[in-house]
Amino acid sequence: MRLDTLHASRVQGLFDTVRGRFIGITAAVAAVDLLAKVVAVQSLGSTGVVPFSDRFSLFVVFNTGSAGGVQIGPYTWQLNVLVTLLAVGLIASVVQAMAAVDRRATRALAFVAGGAVGNLLSMLFGPDGVADFLAIRLTGETTIVANLADFALWTGAAMLAPVAWRLLRMVRAERAQRAAPLAVELS
Repeated sequence: MRLDTLHASRVQGLFDTVRGRFIGITAAVAAVDLLAKVVAVQSLGSTGVVPFSDRFSLFVVFNTGSAGGVQIGPYTWQLNVLVTLLAVGLIASVVQAMAAVDRRATRALAFVAGGAVGNLLSMLFGPDGVADFLAIRLTGETTIVANLADFALWTGAAMLAPVAWRLLRMVRAERAQRAAPLAVELS
């Protein structure tokens, strides 16, 4: 067997596992997010605006706070890094178990982790903060500005809804099964 064939089969084997798919999707989401941020910053700069409609436009805002730009004191940056690392670690630790319940969990958790990693890397290495560039006007006075990592996080969370529903049904079924013999014994 040639070395390149052996290497390719090992790489393919990695992505045949739950953890491998999780790592691959997480890395892809983070990479696409980081690339989009670079393109947005280079194309739009700090003054460029590209309106698409009265509700959607592109312009760059650098977020130096927590989610939503919230400042939580002098240690905001350090807390963001710590909480993000803990969240990604927690997600990585449960992906195998969640995938055993529902295969969709791998992709959903990878979207959440990829979004978190994309914003974490931007936080760590972005000189001006995390670049947000997708502006959506909700009302005349309220506009949210996000990036692809934010949308990946939200998408992953939404993708977890059917997984959570399945877990809930499984827990209820297990409780009912445990309660049934007890009810018979009490009769």
